[in-house]
Amino acid sequence: MRWYVRAIAWLSILLSLTLAQEVRVSAIVQGKVERVAVKEGQRVNAGDLLVVIDPSLYTAQRDYLVAQLKAQRITLEKVERDFKRYEELFNRGLLSRSEYEDWRSRYERELHQHEALKAKLQGVEKLIEYCTIRSPTRGVVKKVLVREGLFINGTQTPEVLLLIEEK
Repeated sequence: MRWYVRAIAWLSILLSLTLAQEVRVSAIVQGKVERVAVKEGQRVNAGDLLVVIDPSLYTAQRDYLVAQLKAQRITLEKVERDFKRYEELFNRGLLSRSEYEDWRSRYERELHQHEALKAKLQGVEKLIEYCTIRSPTRGVVKKVLVREGLFINGTQTPEVLLLIEEK
């Protein structure tokens, strides 16, 4: 019976070691590390804050795009009003097809520019979210690879820490 207990204990340890998996947590944005919220050996749960990267580069881009979007919206509204007037004139036979097509093209171009700016803004807002790095899983912090004040480039130095995932 004693050998049976030892075998189960040994199997349990072996199983625990095999189920543990190293998880490399990476940054996909660049910036200065504002805060490292964990220490080596610390237990973390999925969703716990790990690292904060200064988002000011991306917030400046967001603010610029918001201003561009507001200005472009004013232009789009004016072109849309003009297009509707010219469309009415065309429907009454008071405007040539060529002039009508020109106004329709202008309106569609403004509309596409507006949609493109909105998409860029959504992308920058996502980058701002990525400045806050959270644990993808439950585990123990094995190694912290960054420190506060360090500049990281998400493409060249993406890893910020290693976790040992607990299953």
